[in-house]
Amino acid sequence: MNIVFVGEATSGFGGIETVIKKVTRFLESDQDTKNTYTLYFLCRDNRMDKAWLEGKHFICHHSAIKISFLRRMSHAFALARFIKQNQPDTVIAFDAPSCRIAAQAIRHSKKTLPLISWLHYSLDHKKHAAQALVADHHLAISSGIKQQLIKRGVPAERISVIFNPVTPQTIVIPRPAQGENAVFIYVGRLKFEGQKRLKDMLDAFAGVTGKWECHFIGDGSDAETCKAYAQQLGIHQQTHWHGWQADPWGYIQNHIKTVSAFVMSSAFEGLPMTLLEAMSYGIYCVSSDCPSGPGDIIHNGVNGQLYPVRDLNKLQAILSSIIVSREISDVKTIKASIHDFYDDNYYRTFKKVITTASQK
Repeated sequence: MNIVFVGEATSGFGGIETVIKKVTRFLESDQDTKNTYTLYFLCRDNRMDKAWLEGKHFICHHSAIKISFLRRMSHAFALARFIKQNQPDTVIAFDAPSCRIAAQAIRHSKKTLPLISWLHYSLDHKKHAAQALVADHHLAISSGIKQQLIKRGVPAERISVIFNPVTPQTIVIPRPAQGENAVFIYVGRLKFEGQKRLKDMLDAFAGVTGKWECHFIGDGSDAETCKAYAQQLGIHQQTHWHGWQADPWGYIQNHIKTVSAFVMSSAFEGLPMTLLEAMSYGIYCVSSDCPSGPGDIIHNGVNGQLYPVRDLNKLQAILSSIIVSREISDVKTIKASIHDFYDDNYYRTFKKVITTASQK
């Protein structure tokens, strides 16, 4: 297959970059199918961090035109020329605005090839999400996103749920011994309210008793607000802020060493990879049952627990039970619970869906 992945400039540090790197690596190493691909980025300037693209085949098309309509047309005509020259089998757009531009490009190229959307966020919480509806087929990374597409009029047969891949780990991050502090972790952007709602997590921790500590690995515009709020709540001695880490799980193994549970308090997600990554190390996960993703990953009492979004009493009760009883599933059960998300199983599903969609 010859695939063109199209999308707006990315930061280089998010979940979409992680998944793109994996999928392109799967395509490169496939011994049964000869695959080629291009990552085609639509950029307004040259500020995009390209370090994560080392070894990848990519193109950045720049357009500094300030009028958005004309800028889109500039991108569309350039992409149309690329399609004519390179004859791809399919185009996959990984954000909604790029779906619209890719559809225009395909039309201008006068080629007949499928356009597939591959959105990595909740449609209900993103501007311009409706622009993805021009795609011929949709890869939904969670059951929740599939339902959002159906609600917008996309027939169910044009949607494939493929989740996102996680690499199985041989390493286990152990739990604290009895008598030691219960250790909680959070990995991700530090947003006080908004999407991540760390305020809810801090409020819940302020109401629990017993021996505990929580470590936050990540950075964001609200970092100082979060730290100040922990101070205000009187839990600053139990909350530890480690900043952004290039290898968060290696950092956790080397510096935090033991973990009781991973905690996430988001108002919405796409498919939170940090939950899957934590479980691949045998870590029990506590998460809001937000749209979308956690409900596809967490099975209550098996590999973690879900609580209703912003239900602080329920979150507090779950945290307290972990601090007091320490009675949670064994690591083998947690690792096995995400079998369908592991790399090999994911790529088989991805390849089958893309091949089928490209032949329609």
